[in-house]
Amino acid sequence: MSGHKSNPKYKQITKTAHDLFWKFGIKRVTIEEICTEAGVSKMTFYRFFPNKIELARIVISNIFSKAEKDYKALMARNIPFEEKIKEQVRMKFEGTINISEAFIADVYSGWSDELKAFFIEITARMVNMVREDYARAQQEGAIRKDVNIDFIFYLSNKMTEMVADPQLVAMYNNNVQSVIMEFMNMMFYGIIPRKNE
Repeated sequence: MSGHKSNPKYKQITKTAHDLFWKFGIKRVTIEEICTEAGVSKMTFYRFFPNKIELARIVISNIFSKAEKDYKALMARNIPFEEKIKEQVRMKFEGTINISEAFIADVYSGWSDELKAFFIEITARMVNMVREDYARAQQEGAIRKDVNIDFIFYLSNKMTEMVADPQLVAMYNNNVQSVIMEFMNMMFYGIIPRKNE
């Protein structure tokens, strides 16, 4: 499968799927719609992907790979941790522009047990990497000593449930991105050391 990654039609299918999934969710978008938008035949689609779930796995994996690369580059920069937090919030904002409520619901709701398990696995890997950085930052005094690092990640997990809650999303005019940014701002700026410490 990895040999396909440089094929222009493979790239077009994955890019088209990303755009359609992001806008309409995974469940609603059909293979036929992806093929039509990408300008490829269904035969070409099935040469690269056995089904839509596998394509969704690849799209999600690509999203996480880019996020991980950007995160590592940010953490390697020689800037104060507080600036890194601000940049993380900005990156999160940009990374969720135009994300649909349907995409969030499809990933988190268990519409596909296989996809949900994959998402949990890939998220856990990212969380472990970030957790190590936060624990190091806390040891260096960049995060309050009295903050339980595990609580930060507990809240992050709760956020995944919250953004799939229609009642909460309705409070933000059905804008999932606004909910995510509200949560990120509340959480991150709540862990910065107080000036009088």
